[in-house]
Amino acid sequence: MLLTKKMSQVKLRRTKEGVTGKMGLSWMGHCMEHFGLEGMVKEIYGDKKKSNREISAYEKIMAGAMTRISGGDRIEDIETLRADRGLVDSLGWKQIAGADAYTNFISSKRNNGKMRILNEAMAIKAMRESEEEEFTYDNDATYSDSNKDSAAYSYKGTRQHSGLIGCMAELGIINTEDFRRGNVSPQTGIYNQLRKAIRQAKTAGKKIKRFRSDSASHQNKIFKLCNEENIEYYISLDKNGAVKACIGAAKEEEWKPLSGRYEERIGTEWAETVYVTQEGISMRMMILRWRNPAPDLFDDSPFCYHAIGTNNNEIDGMGWLEIHNGRMGTIEHSNREIKAGLGCDYTPSHEFEENRGYFLMGIIAHNIAQIMKLFYLGKSARKWTLKRMRYQFINVCGKIIKTGRQFYCNIINATNETYELFRSCKSQLIIMC
Repeated sequence: MLLTKKMSQVKLRRTKEGVTGKMGLSWMGHCMEHFGLEGMVKEIYGDKKKSNREISAYEKIMAGAMTRISGGDRIEDIETLRADRGLVDSLGWKQIAGADAYTNFISSKRNNGKMRILNEAMAIKAMRESEEEEFTYDNDATYSDSNKDSAAYSYKGTRQHSGLIGCMAELGIINTEDFRRGNVSPQTGIYNQLRKAIRQAKTAGKKIKRFRSDSASHQNKIFKLCNEENIEYYISLDKNGAVKACIGAAKEEEWKPLSGRYEERIGTEWAETVYVTQEGISMRMMILRWRNPAPDLFDDSPFCYHAIGTNNNEIDGMGWLEIHNGRMGTIEHSNREIKAGLGCDYTPSHEFEENRGYFLMGIIAHNIAQIMKLFYLGKSARKWTLKRMRYQFINVCGKIIKTGRQFYCNIINATNETYELFRSCKSQLIIMC
């Protein structure tokens, strides 16, 4: 049928049909039930409701997460899913929580504490189901500007909130998280998150093999913990007096150009020495140097320097640098995804707890998307960004119909690639049952 070229001649009307433009969300909901998320929520939040009309904690969490995954970045955007009758019916729900119920849920300190426990349970399950036996744990803090009353001035000189997150690099799963005011030191909480990650891996029957971080992790207790747990660390070092002394002691003939995949970085050289902390912890230290592009009164050194410490005594220099730089493709990618893709850089309220709940919901949404990519959508989707996942799988038009005793999910006007994603998802649901 040829649609008229003049939209002014088309009559607009509102209907409630069983078609949804977000069929991928329906499949995601059923996959998360299959993964065991509903059981985790019931165990953590309890299974009791005050009335038959009350929406369960599981449905509130899934509704909030699905809103973020489908592209909504404000609390009110949940109303778009609420109005999608086709999506509600395909999920098997009576209704989707409204904006007020969602706001009340994430404003509760008790609920948010349980959301952190839930995220940990999801991470442990993902680690246990993974084929990997050893993991690389990356940690980093991210900052977001905010004019809300709950924000505070950070070291960057602006009012901000801060999120400290850690992820398992091989899975892309964020397994530790903290939401803070901007004036909290970047060093605060890293040690506790590392301890938590170690415990999570042991609970899953796995092991943390490597720890990577920036100079905020230059802490004696972190070096000591890694040595005790036999974890390799690759940490950017703070240029304190002792580190600067080691840099100054490097002889000119010790400097070498980068090689291998880094040989194109002409002008950058490296040298290796030994660094010993005040508490006597010894480590290898790689020093990178390059010409100072703008010497001034405060820094008239001809070179700029960067130092990286490790307790791995076997690895060669370029392998060492490659492993350390690998964190830019994992933890920094996760930071970009949760901020640009899931709205974790947005604070909806002047109240700290509501902003914390909104941030935590973004972390839950990120991990749900990662679990889908890891276990249900097939290998081709594992490296996808959330933007591509929305385009190829989430925002797909479809309808579930019943004929006789058989249910059919009609995927409407989809490419072969999109159809194969749903087929892969269906096959995993059958295999893993």
